[in-house]
Amino acid sequence: MAIVIMKFGGSCLQDVDSFKNILNITEIYKEHKKVYVASAFKGITDLLLDIGKKAEMGIDIDKNIAFIEKKNYDIIDEIFGDNEEYANVAKIYIDKKISELEDALIDVNEFGFEPFYQDYVLSFGEIFSTYILHLYLKINGYNVVFIPANELIITDDNFGNAFPLYKYTQNRIRKKMIPLLDNPNDITIFCITGFIGRNKIGYITTLGRGGSDYTATILAHTIYDSCKFKDITVILWKNVDGLLVSDPKYINNSKPQLVKILDYNEAKEMAFFGAKILHPKCLEAIEPYKIPLEIRNFNNPLEKSQFTIISEKTDKSNIKGISTVEEVAMITVSSGSMVEVPGVLAKIFNIMGDNKINVSLVAQSSSEINTTFIVDVNDGKKASNLIKENEFFKNFFDIKIESVGILAVIGLQVLDTKIKARIFNALSSNDINVKSISQSAQGLNISLVINKEDIEKAVNCLHEEFQ
Repeated sequence: MAIVIMKFGGSCLQDVDSFKNILNITEIYKEHKKVYVASAFKGITDLLLDIGKKAEMGIDIDKNIAFIEKKNYDIIDEIFGDNEEYANVAKIYIDKKISELEDALIDVNEFGFEPFYQDYVLSFGEIFSTYILHLYLKINGYNVVFIPANELIITDDNFGNAFPLYKYTQNRIRKKMIPLLDNPNDITIFCITGFIGRNKIGYITTLGRGGSDYTATILAHTIYDSCKFKDITVILWKNVDGLLVSDPKYINNSKPQLVKILDYNEAKEMAFFGAKILHPKCLEAIEPYKIPLEIRNFNNPLEKSQFTIISEKTDKSNIKGISTVEEVAMITVSSGSMVEVPGVLAKIFNIMGDNKINVSLVAQSSSEINTTFIVDVNDGKKASNLIKENEFFKNFFDIKIESVGILAVIGLQVLDTKIKARIFNALSSNDINVKSISQSAQGLNISLVINKEDIEKAVNCLHEEFQ
């Protein structure tokens, strides 16, 4: 029997029409075992973060709390209609959770908005929405089980960006989900909160950017390990058809093509370089078991071909993506007197690692006279100053920093020298200068550092070249 794990984002949980569409999707997949993962209602996570910061500073938050309560009440009144019994059940639950949130914010005011408090406060968004979704499905005749993900997903202690501990998560999944999933006659739908987990001692953790998508793939991984049914698919319902070759905001004269088929490595490259629809870590959980992931348009659930599927299969003949990072900091470390001195790169990476600064691209001249690396724009000055002040670098090295952009061309085709020639000819014809180049050993991605002001022009000219 096939199992489908579906994630519904905030754009899928806005009003009565969107909830009715979830019912439509439920019927479309009526022959499947179903696990639903829900994000918070749109805007709630940001509001909870703002409330926590205000509570820490002693700013009055009563209006903000009242707004969250009203937003949940309004959705309850809209989707439950005349069913007062279920509406009251939902409101009582929301009131209980609001009270727990207020208690936590009293602690935040006294002790500060520490990372573990932040994750706890942010977790309420998914708890509100998923509980309401599970009641909505129940009122419409479905067997539904509501499970907060912190009862299932055990993580490390990296608050704000936690990673799963599969051994312990596996134990929870086996106890709470597998008996029903293994029963071919059981039709229970699991409604599970996205974005959250817990560490070993019970503190709520959150999974960071793309956290609800990550929840779906973590569940797919652990269910595959334990369930007797191995035909598992993850579907991320979005407000777009899928991954596009390039960002529509950059394209002037035509619509970017939909990428229908790509493999895990191509998808990870696209996700890292600007494709905000998906985070690379989501794929790490499902790649070992070759579990396919589909990105589909929530407003067109019956679509047969216009969607993206990520699996072990790919079409090697096409450029898959032209992605960007709009602004990063490029740091160049150069010295003519320290050529062939060992350990220069190691020292740079140690400095960055010790200060939790991620390096995303590195290029070094074969003579080792200069090394160029890229960090997040917010870390640029800090990274530059750390090197300038280091005893090893400050006397014999010249350190320069520049704000630039990255253009990444993704797909196995970039291995072909003729494709590279077309890339550089197109950029040259449009007077776009390439400052630095990096290519992955697999040949999946060639990354070009250019002036940030040229990003839009560069995407357009490559889009025209390869469309």
